[in-house]
Amino acid sequence: MPLQDEEGHGFRHGRTFHQHKHEQHHHHQQQQQERQHQQLQLQLQPRRVHPPLLLDQQQYQHCHQQEQQQQQQQQQRHEQQRHYTVPIGFLNQQPQLPRNPGSAGAVSDAASWYPSPSSAGVTPGDAASGRDYFAPRGRVSLNALTDPVFQDLDRTSRYYLAHFADHVCKDLVARDGPGNNPFRELIPLTTRHPLLLHILVATSAIHWSNLFRPITTIPTGLTDPGGYLAQLRAKDLVSRAALIDALTAKQTAMLHLRQVLDTLDPAGSEVALAAMHFFIRFDLIDLERNGDKGWLTHLDGARSILALLSPAAAAASSSSRMLRDCVIADCFIYHALGSTLASGALAARIARYAVEVLPVLERVETNSYLSCPAAVLQVILRASEFSYESESFGTTLTLGAAEEALELIRNLRAFDMDAWAAKLRTDVLSRAHVASAHRGAACLYVLQALPLARAASPVDPDSLVDEILMHLSQLDEGDPYFKATSWPTFIAGAETRDPDKRMWTLKRLLSIWKICSWGYIFTAIEMLKTTWDMQDRHDAAVGGNGALRGSVNWLKDLKAMGFDYLIV
Repeated sequence: MPLQDEEGHGFRHGRTFHQHKHEQHHHHQQQQQERQHQQLQLQLQPRRVHPPLLLDQQQYQHCHQQEQQQQQQQQQRHEQQRHYTVPIGFLNQQPQLPRNPGSAGAVSDAASWYPSPSSAGVTPGDAASGRDYFAPRGRVSLNALTDPVFQDLDRTSRYYLAHFADHVCKDLVARDGPGNNPFRELIPLTTRHPLLLHILVATSAIHWSNLFRPITTIPTGLTDPGGYLAQLRAKDLVSRAALIDALTAKQTAMLHLRQVLDTLDPAGSEVALAAMHFFIRFDLIDLERNGDKGWLTHLDGARSILALLSPAAAAASSSSRMLRDCVIADCFIYHALGSTLASGALAARIARYAVEVLPVLERVETNSYLSCPAAVLQVILRASEFSYESESFGTTLTLGAAEEALELIRNLRAFDMDAWAAKLRTDVLSRAHVASAHRGAACLYVLQALPLARAASPVDPDSLVDEILMHLSQLDEGDPYFKATSWPTFIAGAETRDPDKRMWTLKRLLSIWKICSWGYIFTAIEMLKTTWDMQDRHDAAVGGNGALRGSVNWLKDLKAMGFDYLIV
């Protein structure tokens, strides 16, 4: 099934605008009752037995059930702590419809239909008073969203889909603009795929809950800034309502995911892969992961679905090809970057698809949020694979891997970043700086993943840190590629012993949070502070013995402590 709706499907059968207005309250109650009934039926109906598509699908479903139980416990915990009298759907309290709702435009034009959270001027006092703070300020109310895509959805879902179109989608590509963001094409598909609808609503709601916080700056001295923000969010009426909406929608999406996995075939695998992609993103955005490795479980599921796809099989004329390519490329990127801090087995599992995925990565390099050359990602993946094989098979292979590692570093250093950026034609200077920072970080990662290569490497790690920070310093907060620099910032920060450079990387990550409010930023900060503490204690123990100073393998130690997280 191509990732696009059939032309005109369902677009001429909705109620009129005025009919919808008068019936809305009754219709909303009916929908809630139907959803509760459907969820009950899903829970009670016997599981169909199908032969597994892949050897690891049964294991994935088991992990999925465990995550669903954790999700229910988290939602119950938040419900018990919530002492407000407003309903969960507080966000759907919108002003009255204007007389002229305007023409039904594309969903991707949602930016002109409702005020953004940052411009709405919401304060905790507004929320506590129940004031209608989403009243339009020179813009059309959200209730003017009369596109048939929205007609049969409750107001809360419509709001979150609009927020997804206007805010979340901006974080998913290098530079947002007309024709440059294929992720908005997912919104019309929600009318046909409940799984996609609920996971997009969940992702948007968890993103929205991060935007509304009662402070604008975060002290750098906080031990756990992410936990601090989570506590503040828990005390804020509006943010907490959005959080519960997110958990509710994700739980519903999990029920639909179970159904999809039971009957998964190549025809429906593209939509399933797109949904899995946003399960991973939900975990990356959430402030309160609490050690949950849900992203790893869903990444395994995405890889299983990739086995049903042939990346080269999409029709060249398909308008959804860019969307398909971006989803596949992002899943590959998650495998590559995830293999650096989580198990290197990720690299070994995805390596079989590298040949097919490489053309996809090259096609989306212009649009990819990471703005990292496919060649650099391949080196990262190969280094993780070497490291995993070395740990699994012992010293002999480790010596061979060290030689291979030196060759990887030479290839990285020889890669012409300026020529690569010039080929993309847009934002050449910014792209070159981002790509060069990733190259330097990849070199440092190779030296950490394969320690024997460190002694023989002609590249000084401290000079690599300086190189990375130099390139990062050329990208300020106003640059659209600023948000793509968290991974090289983390790698450079973990490597350096210099207090000033450490503080620079810490402030850099907090600045990224300001423009791209994803919770994984605080996971990176937590790991940095843990690394610095390990290094400082080690250096204090060896005293003036310069030969032993700097010998800490922070990557190995972080993994040993259970910090197997995804930094993107």
